[in-house]
Amino acid sequence: MVDAGGTGRRAAIVEAAARDFDRDGYETASIAGIARGAGVSQGALHRLFPTKRSLALAVIDEQNARTFAAMSSTDPSPIAMLIQASRGIADLLMSDVVVRAGIRISLEHGVLAGQTSSFYEQWIAGVVDVFRLAVASGEVQTTVSAEALGATLVPYFTGVQLVSNVRSGRADLLPAVATMWEVLVHAVAERPHRERLLGVVSATFG
Repeated sequence: MVDAGGTGRRAAIVEAAARDFDRDGYETASIAGIARGAGVSQGALHRLFPTKRSLALAVIDEQNARTFAAMSSTDPSPIAMLIQASRGIADLLMSDVVVRAGIRISLEHGVLAGQTSSFYEQWIAGVVDVFRLAVASGEVQTTVSAEALGATLVPYFTGVQLVSNVRSGRADLLPAVATMWEVLVHAVAERPHRERLLGVVSATFG
């Protein structure tokens, strides 16, 4: 059984829930199964998470924290920073069950729509801020606004990783995200920066 310490127990329950949500989805996963996977009683689980919804929201919150941490690049090039961040998130999708589960249940279950919407609004706002820096530095063209670029990149990446999951279990995720960036660099980067940024894509995903 998991140690009674609240922090360790909570983390074990969130990880166990993520494993079940990632494998089975929100509807099919059971509290009894999650409790068994966490090594705690159902009563102990319910004291921390009164409902399955509260447990799912905890998984989504932890997924948010882990994916936002991937935006920690300090590269002076705004677009290079985004490219590197997307590699970090792709790595998490392939290796971190909490990230995979949080994204899966946030997209599949209507009762979590509010939390999901808030997550994507935060992501879009953060990416828009980076695109504003890119516009100001002359890396990207001004024909499309930073707001439009941010609102496009986030769903583009989401769609790439979802299709990769369906087609190959994300085995082709890295080359798929690299192709996404090659398309974007050719489409929106100012010509003097294209070769350098394509080199960043190659180095990041090569």
